[in-house]
Amino acid sequence: MTLYGIPPAGFRRFMAPESGRDHAHAIADAAHAWWSANRGGSGDRAIAVGALAGLALSAPTHPDGYDYGPLLIPLRDEELIDVLRAGWNSFYAYDPDLAEAARPLHEWLSHPSENDVRGLADYARVLIRAGLLEYCSDTARAESDDILGLLITRMRPYTERQRTGEFFTPAIAADHVGETTFATDLEPGSLLLEPAAGTGTMARAAAAAMRRDGMDPASHRWWLNDIDSLNAACCAVNAQLWRLGRQVTVSCGDALGQPQLLEEAVRRRAARAVAAQKANPVMYPTSTRSPYWPA
Repeated sequence: MTLYGIPPAGFRRFMAPESGRDHAHAIADAAHAWWSANRGGSGDRAIAVGALAGLALSAPTHPDGYDYGPLLIPLRDEELIDVLRAGWNSFYAYDPDLAEAARPLHEWLSHPSENDVRGLADYARVLIRAGLLEYCSDTARAESDDILGLLITRMRPYTERQRTGEFFTPAIAADHVGETTFATDLEPGSLLLEPAAGTGTMARAAAAAMRRDGMDPASHRWWLNDIDSLNAACCAVNAQLWRLGRQVTVSCGDALGQPQLLEEAVRRRAARAVAAQKANPVMYPTSTRSPYWPA
């Protein structure tokens, strides 16, 4: 295989791990290994996770969709920045409030430094060759684990997690809770509230359990909150990757201490985001159109 060579999407799907969970871990391991070797371990966490999230949002809407891999593989660092901006513009067009909630993952794209950009094209090639596009284009595979949460966990040292008390619920445990809690039908429009969502893996498990029981997660309302801004930003992206629908609220704050203030802050953010989109339909200037405009 040449430096910029890549097998067709069908072959990449065939070569991917059979288990979606194993596939997610393989992608997160590849991302973390590259970042540790080339960008200094856990530094620039928002850029590492944000670049992965931006590429994930550019995945086709279904497994047999157009193969964007050959278009992304040859890009240089500066060209990839343009593509990532276009991807976030696409998300902004779909849901300006969620795009605003995800700002910690993409605000670095407004004025990236030379160090921010360094090596990102190589990083993207690692993710694409690991099967990120194929993983995210298959809903059943994408909701088998929380790929953003896996990468954040790998990038946060154990001592930091001990200090903050932040340990994400393992996917297998979340799946058990989801299967137990959502084994019976819910009325359409029901609100599912997660006040300490992390990056959203409990919502992932709930959505997967709903689909197995013939329910549509998009027919319900979701509110995902976390006190960490990067975690909350991942919830906003994951809501799209897991197809939670248009009735999703993401917030960042103390949902147990002063929930009224949090609710008011979310309303103000949504109003600002909608007004800003009307004034300017894109977040970032770019010469590239996103390959995937969410439907």
